[in-house]
Amino acid sequence: QCVLSEEQIRLKKMKKQHEEETARTSTVVTPTPLQEAAPLDPQQQEMIEKLVAMQKQCNKRSFLDRPKVTPWPQSQDLQNREVRQQRFAHFTELAIMSVQEIVDFAKQLPGFLELTREDQIALLKTSTIEIMLLETSRRYNPAIDSITFLKDFSYNKEDFAKAGLQFEFINPIFEFSKGMNDLHLDEAEYALLIAINIFSADRPNVQDHDLVERLQQPYVDALRSYIMIKRPNDHLMFP
Repeated sequence: QCVLSEEQIRLKKMKKQHEEETARTSTVVTPTPLQEAAPLDPQQQEMIEKLVAMQKQCNKRSFLDRPKVTPWPQSQDLQNREVRQQRFAHFTELAIMSVQEIVDFAKQLPGFLELTREDQIALLKTSTIEIMLLETSRRYNPAIDSITFLKDFSYNKEDFAKAGLQFEFINPIFEFSKGMNDLHLDEAEYALLIAINIFSADRPNVQDHDLVERLQQPYVDALRSYIMIKRPNDHLMFP
């Protein structure tokens, strides 16, 4: 699953407790030599660069479509039905653009179009929400506790509520975004996570599990290598 932040926080707490207990019971600690990370091979480096470029291109298309989005109303009247509908339309259109970005990105992934149409639909249908959460988290601004779409549209929890969303849905989005922000992932890590998420063979109604797993594996391997290079001391990021 993509939602790793809570589990990683729990593991880090366990690690800290273990280290504290070890320090109390041991007078001499023998340091464990760090495993030297192997560099990315040329194929992995090229793949990561292409993934990041693909994502930027998809985001650019959405940015160009920004004028088509229903404007966010300036009125603060929460009882005005037309204003409420306009806010809802604004958020809905942003969500539709996000879904289109995901579809465009998936179609460019090597091997995706080799899958049957049924498997393509099954993978996209079940991964879209998770990928939208990932995309939302990378747009989170902790300084103002808001999420920014298309560079200029920033929304806090109250804005989400004004658009018709319930706080029981809003709060987990912001909690997840904060957790992911604490990991300080870069564009390459997000792109790899999204590709891995798309090629998840355990999705309902997927028929060719073996092919999907084979398509996913290069991204898993690349992410592992990338993390070992970027975060050599963080063994909990990718056990």
